Amino acid sequence: MDRSVEFRKIYDAHRTAVHAYFVGRTGDRWRAADLMQETFLRAWRRLPELTGLSDDGQRAWIFTVARNLSIDEHRQSRTRAATDAALRAEPADAAAPASTSVIAAERVTVVADSIRRLPEQQRVTLTLAAAGGLTSAEMATALGVPAGTVRYRLSEARRALAEALRTYDDVEQP
Repeated sequence: MDRSVEFRKIYDAHRTAVHAYFVGRTGDRWRAADLMQETFLRAWRRLPELTGLSDDGQRAWIFTVARNLSIDEHRQSRTRAATDAALRAEPADAAAPASTSVIAAERVTVVADSIRRLPEQQRVTLTLAAAGGLTSAEMATALGVPAGTVRYRLSEARRALAEALRTYDDVEQP
């Protein structure tokens, strides 16, 4: 017998009941039609197995597939609903005020000015650490001073920069 004729026979015998089942499960006739389509697509793919079954066996197979699809649909809709609820509960990212970039640029200027005002030894040490990525031992070798001296100069440079920013922030705050 022709494959399409066999499928049409199975489809005609069960389509109304399957659609009604899905409408009852989803409450949405369009979603029910989509699920029914998926059910019969799977039936088409497994047609040789289905044609070997009795009418009751075919009905049981089709409704087993329909039940599984209904469960999957329910799980997916619950997951979507939970995800939507979680996203709605998240606070919205507030856009940064326009002044943020201006303040950041001013702070960069404050740091740059502070670096220029550092004593040369501190400025060189800070540059080797920040831009060169050298350790205190490597800087000590390069500068020909003890590692402890390098760490002290670096500490003093960082303290001076932090103080400059603290002064800027204190002045700028209302």
